[in-house]
Amino acid sequence: MPQPGLTRRTFLKTAATAAGAAALAGPLHMPAAQAAPAGAMPDTSKMNVLLIDIEDFTPNAIACYGNAIVKTPNMDRLAATGTRFDRAYIQYPCCNPSRTSFLTGLRPPTTRVLSNEMNMSQTMPPGIKTLPELMKARGFYCADVGKLFHTTDYAPTQLAVFDRLEFVEKPPGWQGPGPVIQWPGAPPPGGAWAGGKPPKKGEPRYAEWKKWSSDRYGDSGLTEEQQGDGRYARTAASLLKEFARDKRHFFLCVGSQRPHTPLLAPKKYIDMYDPAKIPDPPAQPEQCRGIPDVAHKFGRSADIFSGPGRRASPDEARAAIAAYYACVSYVDAGVGIILDALEATGLAASTVVILLGDHGFHLGEHGLWSKYTLFESSTRAPLIVRVPGAAGGGKACRRIVEFVDLVPTLCDLAGLERPANLEGTSFAPLLSDPDRPWKKAAYTWFGNKGENRSVRSDRCRYAEWLLKGEKFREFYDLAKDPWETVNLVDDPACAAQVAEHARLLEAGWKAALPQA
Repeated sequence: MPQPGLTRRTFLKTAATAAGAAALAGPLHMPAAQAAPAGAMPDTSKMNVLLIDIEDFTPNAIACYGNAIVKTPNMDRLAATGTRFDRAYIQYPCCNPSRTSFLTGLRPPTTRVLSNEMNMSQTMPPGIKTLPELMKARGFYCADVGKLFHTTDYAPTQLAVFDRLEFVEKPPGWQGPGPVIQWPGAPPPGGAWAGGKPPKKGEPRYAEWKKWSSDRYGDSGLTEEQQGDGRYARTAASLLKEFARDKRHFFLCVGSQRPHTPLLAPKKYIDMYDPAKIPDPPAQPEQCRGIPDVAHKFGRSADIFSGPGRRASPDEARAAIAAYYACVSYVDAGVGIILDALEATGLAASTVVILLGDHGFHLGEHGLWSKYTLFESSTRAPLIVRVPGAAGGGKACRRIVEFVDLVPTLCDLAGLERPANLEGTSFAPLLSDPDRPWKKAAYTWFGNKGENRSVRSDRCRYAEWLLKGEKFREFYDLAKDPWETVNLVDDPACAAQVAEHARLLEAGWKAALPQA
């Protein structure tokens, strides 16, 4: 917490500046969290739960995580009163499998959802309950604004439990109230596609439209209240006022459109960042040694600067990063609207707030953009949790946690009935004592068969890739090489560590659980 004599603004600026200096060495070189005395958790069983889920969000683009350029005052103030997890890892580096995992508490091999194209409701084994279903069974009034599951088609049963759905296609048979705010029509960000009505997958010109819809950055041409995320935040704030008035015990989910591509934001935010002042991305391909082509995606990015042989020029890279930062600041402004509403309604003291990204995002590192890799840039995501009255408030946690841990954590905090098959570990103890010993590693999968696997220990990362019957391996010492530029898997000096991590990967997640 701020010391006497320091204003909140001065405290946050000082903390962010110190973190920014540490971040120059790489994404994990953060100031060590100060030792915090263990403390009892408050009674959270009657608290509300607010989940803010941000798309394609790297912690490398948040001030409180160490970025000295990007402006995120509202996420920073949430971290100043919550617990910031510096080593939080997703279980699959793209949207649908990641969300399916952290909304079920199960890992991708168990959910069997291993790509964005797999229909969650048809692919998962029967009987699996998702977080909204567990919250509803506990008696929460459930509301969702924006994206939570990948699509409504993939989760009709799961979305049907919500009492309110805003900016979400309604599942068949859902009957609930209309929008809390009647928004006027607005043009699409960046203007309409010149080809007319956007084609559906499988129709002619779909690939052309898909590339156009992602591979853009800059001014959206819209105001804050015309573009989606501005409307999401204001809708959430209106719902909070309604919940306070009606004394609802609520579970509110708020999704986002940005900073997912296209990287288009209102001009106000684009003007906040000068591309000429953006540093070049680290870990350029010519700096890398011994990394298998399959791990580098054969030099092909997704969404933006995509296509065979396509590589962003230095000017393009800086402009795209500036636009990404602008999108982050735009989303952060919406977070501020929601946090202000919590405080204005008196709900802040009785609401658990969780802010997370569904996976990371490459911003030119390794010459790559978007996600779909096993590098830290793709698998590490932001996670900030504020529990009013918890001893870990305002502290950073350097222990490894996984997004599959979210459901068991909320089972503990909200008193949910815990499914017997959960594969995550509640990190609720870290919210009162962020420095306590914890799990040894995090596990991530990739590939339509889950054939590519990675294990991240406290210091190192080891991965195995399978391609056409051949195995390719990676091993990085992240303490010395945080941007993963030199693959040490064949270095004789690292043979023992490589073998240890290979065993840890093969043994699986149960081998990494916290010791009692």
